[in-house]
Order: sequence, then structure tokens, then C-alpha cells
Amino acid sequence: MNDKPVRPRVRLSVPTCARAVLPLWVLLVAACGGGPQPGAVTPSAADSAAAAARRDSVAAAARRDSVAALAQRDSVAAAARADSVARAARETARADSVRAQVQANVTGESAPVRSGLDSASAVELSALIFFDLDRSDLTGASVAALDRKLRILQANPRLAIQIAGHCDERGSDEYNLALGERRAAAAKRYLVEHGIAEGRISILSYGEERPLDPGHTEESWTRNRRDEFSVTVGAR
Repeated sequence: MNDKPVRPRVRLSVPTCARAVLPLWVLLVAACGGGPQPGAVTPSAADSAAAAARRDSVAAAARRDSVAALAQRDSVAAAARADSVARAARETARADSVRAQVQANVTGESAPVRSGLDSASAVELSALIFFDLDRSDLTGASVAALDRKLRILQANPRLAIQIAGHCDERGSDEYNLALGERRAAAAKRYLVEHGIAEGRISILSYGEERPLDPGHTEESWTRNRRDEFSVTVGAR
């Protein structure tokens, strides 16, 4: 037989174990500072709040930029509309001015006068001269035609003429009126420089208002860029 005394076994119930371990757990938690204190903000919560604040700030800035951009676009559009209205008013005023000037030229146009010339001289004196596109300087053909007119004027000292400048339909009314006047002035200047008294020659411009050819081709425009000559005082 076994002579060693048998020690009684001690069973600890679960509640008893928990009570035994609890003080140690409490001490460890207390030593580490314990859990979150009431009212304390954890780092993750602070980061989340900062990120939300940044998002709100960015959104507010975007809204301000959007409002400013809309206001700028409205301002630009309003300025463009104002410029368009002003430009249309200026163009209308210029067109009215050109029409008034052309009407004044028509009113001041001399009535047809018998030239008192023989038929060949009359045809030569009334012959047209032509100009290159957007030019008022005389071509070689124009100078030759003016030289023939010059001889007729020199031979008939009482004879007086009117020169009317014309343009094709391209370009503004205002520009063409001025160009037609330069063309008429170029022909007059040539005749005056060659001995014809300035008072014997008057000039005017019809711009594009009296096309010789109503077409819209290069050939038509070439015929419309011209000077016309008419007699205002007959030779006899």
C-alpha cells in the first residue's frame, strides 16, 4: 500500500477564478492609464474633424470662385452686347451719312449739256477710264485716254466737264465713297497739271451706288471701277 497521505483536491469555481484574476487586471489597466476618459477626443476623431473642415473650406472656396466666374462672364457678355449695339449704331450713322452725301451729289449733278463737239470728239471726251482694285492711281491706258481728252479741252477753251468716280460693290459704303472721290480727283489732277484750268473741271463720287454692270463677278467689278466724264459747259 501507498503510505503517502492523499491531499484533498481544491476546485475553484469560475467566479472564484474571476475574482482572483480581476484585481491583477484592474491594476494593469490602472497602470496603463485606463480607457478613454469622458469628453476626451481621440486622434482619429481629431483627424476626421480636420479633414471635414478642410473639405468645407475647399467647397466654400469653389462656390466663391464659381460665383465670381459667373459674374465675370455676365460682365463680359454685357460689355460685348453694348459694343455690338454701339457698333451697329455707328455703322447705321455712317451709312446714313454716305446716302446723304450721294443724294447731295445727285442733287448737285449737272444737267446734260450739249457739248458742241463733233461726234468723234464727243465720244472721245465721254470715254470712261478704269482703275485697278482698291486703287486710285492712273494706269497706262487711263493716261492715254486722258491725253486724248486733254487735246479736246485745249482745243475748246470754253468747254467744262465733270468727272464722277465709281467703285465696285466690295468694301463699305463709306470707304467706296471716298475711293470714288480719289479716283475722280486723280483724273482732274492729271488734266490740271497739263494746263487745263482747275475751274473747268468739277468732281464728285457715287461710290458703289451707280454700278455700270449690276453683276457680281470679277468682270462686272472691273467695269464698275471707273471715272465717267460729262460736259457741264459746251464748247459753243
